[in-house]
Amino acid sequence: MRHHGLGYGGCVFQPSLVATYRLQLSPTFGLDDATMVIPYLAELGISHVYTSSYLQSAPGSTHGYDTVDHARVSSELGGEAALTRFHAALRAHGLGNVIDVVPNHASVADAASNRRWWSVLRDGPASPHAAFFDIDWNPPERKLVGRVLLPVLGDDYWTELGSGAIELVDADGEPEIRSGGMRFPVAPGTRIPAGATGTDPDRNALHEVLEQQHYRLACWRVGPDVLNYRRFFDVTTLAGVRVEDPEVFASVHERTLMWVRSGLVQGLRVDHPDGLRNPTAYLRELRAAAPEAWIVVEKILEPGEALPDDWPVDGTTGYDVMRRITGLFVDPAAEAPLSATFEEFTGVTDPYPNLIRAAKQQVLHELLGTEVTRLTDLALQCCDASLAARDHSRREIRLALEALLASMPVYRTYASNRPDGASPEDRAIIDIMTKAAAAIVPTSAVAVVEYLGRLLDGGRHGDPYDEFVARFEQLSGPAMAKGVEDTVFYRFTRLLALNEVGSDPSHFGVTIEEFHRESIATAARFPGTMAATSTHDTKRSEDVRARIALLSEMAEEWHETVLRWSKINDSQWAGAAPDRATEYLLYQTLVGAHPLNSDRVHEVLIKSMREAKQTTSWLAPTSAEAEMLAFADAIGEDPEFQAELGAFVRHLEPAARIASLNQLVLKTMGPGVPDFYQGSELIMRTLVDPDNRASVDFTERRQLLEARARRTTTSASDDDPSLAKLDLTRSLLRLRRSTPHAFYGSAASYAPLDVHGDAAGSAIAFTRGNQIVVAASVRPLHFSRSGWGATSIELPLGSWNNALIDGGPTVAGRVGLAELDDAERPAGHVVLVSAHSP
Repeated sequence: MRHHGLGYGGCVFQPSLVATYRLQLSPTFGLDDATMVIPYLAELGISHVYTSSYLQSAPGSTHGYDTVDHARVSSELGGEAALTRFHAALRAHGLGNVIDVVPNHASVADAASNRRWWSVLRDGPASPHAAFFDIDWNPPERKLVGRVLLPVLGDDYWTELGSGAIELVDADGEPEIRSGGMRFPVAPGTRIPAGATGTDPDRNALHEVLEQQHYRLACWRVGPDVLNYRRFFDVTTLAGVRVEDPEVFASVHERTLMWVRSGLVQGLRVDHPDGLRNPTAYLRELRAAAPEAWIVVEKILEPGEALPDDWPVDGTTGYDVMRRITGLFVDPAAEAPLSATFEEFTGVTDPYPNLIRAAKQQVLHELLGTEVTRLTDLALQCCDASLAARDHSRREIRLALEALLASMPVYRTYASNRPDGASPEDRAIIDIMTKAAAAIVPTSAVAVVEYLGRLLDGGRHGDPYDEFVARFEQLSGPAMAKGVEDTVFYRFTRLLALNEVGSDPSHFGVTIEEFHRESIATAARFPGTMAATSTHDTKRSEDVRARIALLSEMAEEWHETVLRWSKINDSQWAGAAPDRATEYLLYQTLVGAHPLNSDRVHEVLIKSMREAKQTTSWLAPTSAEAEMLAFADAIGEDPEFQAELGAFVRHLEPAARIASLNQLVLKTMGPGVPDFYQGSELIMRTLVDPDNRASVDFTERRQLLEARARRTTTSASDDDPSLAKLDLTRSLLRLRRSTPHAFYGSAASYAPLDVHGDAAGSAIAFTRGNQIVVAASVRPLHFSRSGWGATSIELPLGSWNNALIDGGPTVAGRVGLAELDDAERPAGHVVLVSAHSP
């Protein structure tokens, strides 16, 4: 099902959708700062500014995914007045606005900032907002019946009581509990015994007060095991919202939909729809409320997986496009040698599926235990209701559930969303999962796996079956995200260019045939999908991945180089046991993001090691971190290694430049709406957050663009890769704006073109709507050495002009790509426009 949003036929909003530009709002880059950038973005060729949410977030929020008030514009971003100025500037420059929508969760980090959460903590199940949050008010733990567990204390409860870390205070005539800068309400009618207040309170008296509340304070360590509200992944400060309730939906979206209806906002980016109980019903309700809006969803698709046909959206936020583009620049022929190098260096030899299973089982135990417990209770109720399954024990059921979740090959299924149960696609996934799980559990639990697998088809209705299926589907996504993206991607580091959100590093590259096949499908089904190559969540920017991908073109040289580096640096471990897995990740990181200062190296190493969860972790940091950082500092100051690293990167630079520009061409000319992450119109070698969310120098970019606009040529052949990228971005966006029918509407087809001659196997070519022809090298290192040679393409009927080089000849028929590229400095890409295009 395809729904045409703005810029497509019948849309009442303007301007037309050409390209989006992501701005990450924060207290240091608010709405007035974004307003100042608008003229520059308009000149660059952007049509819509795509912002993180500007609803009121938790104090100090740097990302906007922690809303506390859905009815108010963030005061830290400038408030209502700043938003009015922002919208006025957009209109004045002919730009639109796409915003984040976060329907799955709200921040409860600061109870006093979230009036609904404060009410729930004060009044419990009787609160008018009790149904707003996804809270289990009647959990198996009797101590939590009618109460919310709050794992916020820095130490165990009794110690905190005795140390004075928990206080009962008077706040403007109302009693309040305070601890570690946090505030909590006191329930009306609470009996306050003598000794509960003062500078030296009696801990027993204070405990008596706390026992009367609708919440239970606890040490932060118990959160993964006992929590009784749904959260975002393993983040206890983000509580799940019951957006499936019509009143909750209306409350969450009231301001957002007001902006859409008034024409101030034209597009919505839906965050984490897989966390919702019923994404299908939610998206239908959102589409009904915003029928003309451009709606894209943050859905992670595994290779070969398609977006559900019954979702009324324009596409995804582009991780599938990013996987396709990055993978195209990875040479599949290098899989065996790079695998051998990885295994020899790190000692990791387990098959990739085994790594995934082990990591998912680990996070289910360590991070998501409370969700598994809740699911086990529901499964036990299902078994008790069945004469055939009533003898299955709690232990067997939990083993079966963990095995099923660890064996899920995608983020989730949607059987609970459909009245007739699982779709054929979901049934195939459930079958794969069930067979894989049955093979890894003890024999006594095989029957349980098979029984629960049949329940997940969704064919039985009523409680507890419906609840079990829905909760399983809500949990499988966090298990995948935490187990794979946030664990295995830091363990299986064969080629870091492939270790990205929405990618599968075991799927070594994307062939030209695969790229064509997927692009044809995208152009036909979701021509309005977002096409991204960097986002606020990517672990490495597009330019870092482009440089690292070059290693696949020089597998033997990389093998010799990285082993020599390790030998050179072995003495720098200074008595510590070498951490070869992290060392291998470090070398690829240094190559991809060179030059790096020590602070940035420290940030990425700490995050990588803790996410890998092998020598240290977020829950239990160890001395392995200090040892790794000392090693990194030592090699960072070693002149011999630094000379080697610098020479190696300089050797890659011509090819890295070509790779970055060719990725840009494919993103901007291929199916979908190209998105530009803030600052990425220049070369940006940023790493995982917070590195990729650092401030952007827009003054520099504006000055560069003004200077480039005064040039008489639009060639992207400048010696500076950043300036070449800026020029190319502006030229391609102008081309998109001048030939809209090549990209939107019924004529916006994608058709492969054959490449003949020397680069036949290392270049891709295609047409868009019989108006645009694109050709690009996908082996930049080889191209930087050999150029196009005798490579040609057969143009479609008609005559064609070079869209990137002014004054070029009109061509037709079979043409050599070397004739069309820049003769002085071949760019590795060619873009032609029909001579008859307006």
